[in-house]
Amino acid sequence: MQQLLLKIGTLSLALLGCQLASANEFYSADRQWLFGDWNGERKQLEDQGYKFTAAIMSQAATNLAGGYNDDRSFDNAAQLTLGANFDLNKIAGWENTTAGLMITKRDGNALTLERIKDPRASTLGNSQEIYGRGKIWRLTQAWIKTGFDDNRVQFKIGRMGMSDDFNSSQCEFQNLLLCGGQLGKSIGSIWYNWPVSLWGTNVKYQFAPDWSLGVGVYEVNPDNVKTDSDSDGFNLDMDNVEGATIPVELAWKPKLATFNGLPGEYKLGALYSTAEAKDIRSGEMQDGKYSFWLNAQQQLTQHGADSKRGLYISFNGVVSDKATTFVESTQQLALWYKGPFDSRPNDSIGFGLANYVVNDRVTDKQIATNEGRGYYSYDVLASDYVPIQHDELNVELNYTYQWSPAVMLRPNLQYIYQPSGVKEVDDAWVAGLSVKVNF
Repeated sequence: MQQLLLKIGTLSLALLGCQLASANEFYSADRQWLFGDWNGERKQLEDQGYKFTAAIMSQAATNLAGGYNDDRSFDNAAQLTLGANFDLNKIAGWENTTAGLMITKRDGNALTLERIKDPRASTLGNSQEIYGRGKIWRLTQAWIKTGFDDNRVQFKIGRMGMSDDFNSSQCEFQNLLLCGGQLGKSIGSIWYNWPVSLWGTNVKYQFAPDWSLGVGVYEVNPDNVKTDSDSDGFNLDMDNVEGATIPVELAWKPKLATFNGLPGEYKLGALYSTAEAKDIRSGEMQDGKYSFWLNAQQQLTQHGADSKRGLYISFNGVVSDKATTFVESTQQLALWYKGPFDSRPNDSIGFGLANYVVNDRVTDKQIATNEGRGYYSYDVLASDYVPIQHDELNVELNYTYQWSPAVMLRPNLQYIYQPSGVKEVDDAWVAGLSVKVNF
């Protein structure tokens, strides 16, 4: 499967060498899908309520300097996505009701694990955000959503990722912490992001034109993140459920005069998990754990009459239970300009910074463990030495080249300060390239 995904990614790049002008041509810059509209069948199916998607994402990375091992390496991670969305109002007459189905397959390797971090240290960031949660097929979505009271109340139930509906954010970068919501990167033992799905349900209530409130209940089930075989990705049982995670989120979508009426979105949330969690310092079991978050995104400028072009900014922050979490907090700040050139209105330039803050209780315990083993300074050779972890800062500069709605390329340059929070590991420079093809 890995060879197949890599071949598809290579083919996608090769296709870009042909530049044809007409929107009807296979490689046209106006082409919505690489395989076209199936002679009109695709549009006809959508009109009937059936929408099908297929996409492949490839993320390559190579180390330019620094890191734990500075031997040059080129690593590629890939993800295949197959999806379907059903408008059940058109199909069955169920008003304001939709259903979603998504299957994914990940493969490849991560440069961060191969070269950037000390292999003895717990992983924090990753220069390829689609790597992780196993090289297996997964049922990523299987849900149904319906609306009431003129669709102001929406109820959703089924298999889904938690960041589909809570702590969600833009993904304009290849670096993990700069892509999407933050909770899955800091409390991944209870908060499962794409491509993992879990049983859950949520309700969202739009109580004013710009305001909504959401609450959800999701299982905490370690079976959902097993990666031993492809069957683990389709686990549906709840035999080993350890508790529930309950998120609450308040969302505000204003058009503030301060920003000339341009759209923004601001979300404040909190969660509590009823699953037992181990105290970082004492090892004793606690009744649960909690986290708080803030997501903010605002369009700052608009270019001419095109409402989509202009400068955007986003901030994401998470603060978690200090007693039980390895990463105490994360912060992310990003800027991107959509449509930097009149000839490239769908391209963008992005710059972002993201920071992991390791719990000082973790650092203190690592120091005590090493001193108990007779280590009072960094030992690069000892297998039982535990690297002392602090903060890790990730920086990325990229250019998104939107060849067409069907094909996207994103070359990027990344800088990682203190990989995995280990001061003795050299800061790393990484060059990356993301390619996405919608079939």
